[in-house]
Amino acid sequence: MNQKMFRGYATTAAAREGHDLVLNLLQRAGAQQPALEDALLEACLFGQGKSVELLISSDMTRPEVLAQALLYASSRGFVDIVAILIKVKPKHSTLNQSETNNKILL
Repeated sequence: MNQKMFRGYATTAAAREGHDLVLNLLQRAGAQQPALEDALLEACLFGQGKSVELLISSDMTRPEVLAQALLYASSRGFVDIVAILIKVKPKHSTLNQSETNNKILL
């Protein structure tokens, strides 16, 4: 489950295809942080909103991965996923106050 294969981890495949029950089982069975983060990015690329919600709830995602996930969902036009990721942003902000003043935020 935590071994990376050709197209990612088992969690990546489950997220890509929207198999939320399988993803939940893998998560509860002990999927590690890299596998869950890879799955989150894949879910954002393929518009799998329920998978994104499930993976965000694990609180195992680093701020830089959340930023990349937001970029993926935004570039693909997945409004529902962007909304989910924006709700999480205050808990996992990657910007300090001085950087915030110099950047345009959503």
